[in-house]
Amino acid sequence: MMKLTDLDPRWITKDGKRIGFIFRSPTQRDRHRQYQSCFETPPSHKEQFAIFNDLEQYGATIIQGCNPNARWTIAGGIDAATFETMTVTPSLDGSPGGLWHGFITNGQIVGGI
Repeated sequence: MMKLTDLDPRWITKDGKRIGFIFRSPTQRDRHRQYQSCFETPPSHKEQFAIFNDLEQYGATIIQGCNPNARWTIAGGIDAATFETMTVTPSLDGSPGGLWHGFITNGQIVGGI
């Protein structure tokens, strides 16, 4: 089973507070440096792209945004979460951009690979 920590996860912060994270797409790891994002409450597309432009300076060449109308829950809250043990619900669906669709459960990538 693949671990989230194998996918170069990085926190997304705003004003010193965690608002989401990115990770290398499990299904694209050998072809491109394509990353997927997850926010508890996604900002607008415009704000996501501004955030991603900053992150791309650190080696994430393509980052797929989230639907601003969707919501994800990180068990225990994003501030207490660790990439080693994180559980996110519902699933993360990167399939509209040709990326991974599956779950992050107890720090493991589940399904879709």
